[in-house]
Amino acid sequence: MRIRIDGTYAEIVHAANKIRTILPIGSVSPVLPLHERPHTWRVFLDTAPKRTGRRWIT
Repeated sequence: MRIRIDGTYAEIVHAANKIRTILPIGSVSPVLPLHERPHTWRVFLDTAPKRTGRRWIT
């Protein structure tokens, strides 16, 4: 699943930490500035498959 987060740096970090408590994060895209709003960025989080034990389940 791909999750998009828009916001200030603090909002992005807070949201990513909250999401990490619920879902495993597989990868994070580079942070992109939004030209419509100052001091606002966009980042995409890709969630990883569920993990049980030592192996990833697909």
